[in-house]
Amino acid sequence: MTHVLCRPGIVSGTRMAVLLAVVHAVNDALTAVLGALLPTLQARFAAGTTTLALLVAVFNVSSSVTQPLLGALADGIGLRRVAAGGVALAAVSLSLVGVAPELSVLIGLLALGGIGSAALHPVSTSIVGGPTAKNPGLAVGLFTAGGMAGFAAGPILILYLVSSQGAGALPWLMLPGLLLALAMFVLLPDWQPHGTRLGRLIDRRTLTGTVAWLTAAATLISLAFITFTSAVPLWLVAERGLATDHPLLGGILAAFSLAAGAGALLGGAAGARFGYARTTTISLLAAVIPLSGVLALPAGPGTVAVAVVAGLLVYASQPLLIVAAQNAAPDAPAATAGIVIGVGNALAGLLYIPVARPKECSDSRRA
Repeated sequence: MTHVLCRPGIVSGTRMAVLLAVVHAVNDALTAVLGALLPTLQARFAAGTTTLALLVAVFNVSSSVTQPLLGALADGIGLRRVAAGGVALAAVSLSLVGVAPELSVLIGLLALGGIGSAALHPVSTSIVGGPTAKNPGLAVGLFTAGGMAGFAAGPILILYLVSSQGAGALPWLMLPGLLLALAMFVLLPDWQPHGTRLGRLIDRRTLTGTVAWLTAAATLISLAFITFTSAVPLWLVAERGLATDHPLLGGILAAFSLAAGAGALLGGAAGARFGYARTTTISLLAAVIPLSGVLALPAGPGTVAVAVVAGLLVYASQPLLIVAAQNAAPDAPAATAGIVIGVGNALAGLLYIPVARPKECSDSRRA
């Protein structure tokens, strides 16, 4: 049983997808607050590397592994309520990270902000890619592109505010999120909740078979994204001799992230024309070439250009996997999206540890 529309919204179709893409951009811009402020927080709390790792882990866990549960909750009590509430919670919590007076308060804010952000993703993909969408893959691709744009712009905005106005200005960043949360609650359609108990919404069908394979594919895509954004700057410094503050490091990350968002949009459009499976297979196999090119080319503009192509191809299949999973488990589309997105990201984070370890061991032997 898919969600049944019981109250038309003021916005629908393309306008609804655009609204949620903007919401995703604002939300994901705020999620960049931890990465942007880590040096500041380290100095303020005299935090060691273990404490910093704990902060990162708290946010990553709360924003990823909770997605299936929050998606299931939304399937049971209403998509619009959970999505709007999640955006408001993330906006308030994450905008206060820069002014947290104590480490315990900071950890609590990161946990709440992660949960709020986690509520947005599976629910919104169910809304934009639901039964009213003419092209679900394209709609989810537009939503994904909005998040990538916000993720790329967030650190720039946050660091600009801190350098020009001080960390005390960061709480003002909650206002756009709160206004958009209100807009979501007022403007979006209302779907009939399933009325099923939370524990029954995630059943064996959402954990095995097609959904499991799609989650595995999403995990590998996320692993490629995490590896690129985490390891490539370190590799350019160690192997290409770039300074740790070289502009190319930020440029290649921004280019890759923005291209990934554009790739999600193009992949959604291509999937409707050429088929989800064919688009996914071709884009992922083709991504091997530019990803290898980043390592083969000398550091410079050519590296950024190849990174753009890599980002386009790596993320082209992401919205297609989400929509395919929701089609495979129509009884719990938001919970299923949470499994593909949230569990996939969490597993990718764990897999990155052994992926990154061989280089560290090699460096230690050379030393």
